[in-house]
Amino acid sequence: MSVITRKVYERLSEGLHNVTITKVDDLGVQDTQYGPKEKIRVVFTASDQKDKEGKPVDAIATYTKSLNQKSGFVKQLLAPLGITPGAEFDTDDLVGTKAQIVIQHKEADGQTYANVTAVLRIRPSGQAATESF
Repeated sequence: MSVITRKVYERLSEGLHNVTITKVDDLGVQDTQYGPKEKIRVVFTASDQKDKEGKPVDAIATYTKSLNQKSGFVKQLLAPLGITPGAEFDTDDLVGTKAQIVIQHKEADGQTYANVTAVLRIRPSGQAATESF
């Protein structure tokens, strides 16, 4: 008899996190509600939250592989990071990029998922905020 147990991954807490993009995987063609689409997975590794073993916790976001200005990859990831892609873009150039992400938890299929709802560029050190609250 073989027993299989579901692996439980620690998820990032809700809110703002300092991260580094540590990996970009090409997932190939995936079936979506809009038909087959080429997809990529971006792995964000948090520097401000560790798991019970002391390892950094990851968050994952999946995007359609498209450089169209209306695509999620451009609008939600590249543009907030200040990256303007040309006719082509090497996703490996994202690895090592520091950013901030906003995590929101969502329940689905009896599980809680940590969704990346926003990606923010890190303000250069020494640059003050221009607005006062």
